Amino acid sequence: MNTLADRYYRDTHYPIPHADFLRLQHAHATGVLFLDLLDTLDLGGQRPDAEQQASFASVIALLTDQLGHVVNTCESQILAAWRPPPHEHLILFTD
Repeated sequence: MNTLADRYYRDTHYPIPHADFLRLQHAHATGVLFLDLLDTLDLGGQRPDAEQQASFASVIALLTDQLGHVVNTCESQILAAWRPPPHEHLILFTD
């Protein structure tokens, strides 16, 4: 994803609060660890029982919550970066 973002959106930058950076970093690290765990279980032929499934659901809820916090605080900055300033709108004149 970083490669695609660099290739297609190289000039798009917006500031992100440090707390949100830490949330993203934590969500990424936890997500990678979680996927590695699922891969290890699958390779070992193990299927999660009901208790493990509930634990997995709580991990997914944690990641979703962390990403939700980032979206809530950065959404206005992201949208502002995509919108042209008001003075750059095209005005059409008709006779």
